[in-house]
Amino acid sequence: MLVTTTNTTAAQDLPPGWHLLREVQVTEYQDTNGDWLVAKEFPEALRERADDFQITGFYSPFMAEAYVQQFMLLPEDSDCPFCGASGYGVMLEVHMRHPLPDIAEGTLLTLTGRLELMDDPGTYQTARLLDARTLSILRGQ
Repeated sequence: MLVTTTNTTAAQDLPPGWHLLREVQVTEYQDTNGDWLVAKEFPEALRERADDFQITGFYSPFMAEAYVQQFMLLPEDSDCPFCGASGYGVMLEVHMRHPLPDIAEGTLLTLTGRLELMDDPGTYQTARLLDARTLSILRGQ
């Protein structure tokens, strides 16, 4: 059995950087042992930009802390990966080079860093941004 996932938000409606992440093709399949695995196909344009990837998105912390080094970045501020609902869209795990001081959830950030493409068949996670640096913080979202 194959299950292919697609995203429904139009690419032109997303902040910069997300259109390439949304082009990753993810297919779930069952191997000969009956285990469910995930195959991922990364677009060449994403691979070419991975070493110096820039993206804009909304900050979503894992937990409240005075300084944050890891968090999720979302293309839409209405997405909530921690609210228990299914069907939210693509998101990106971020690991900062230097911790950020506490900022409000939903703050719009523009970051740059190295995009690690994750081809691990045991997870749906497709990428994470490593050694990220802040280019801009737009408060008041």
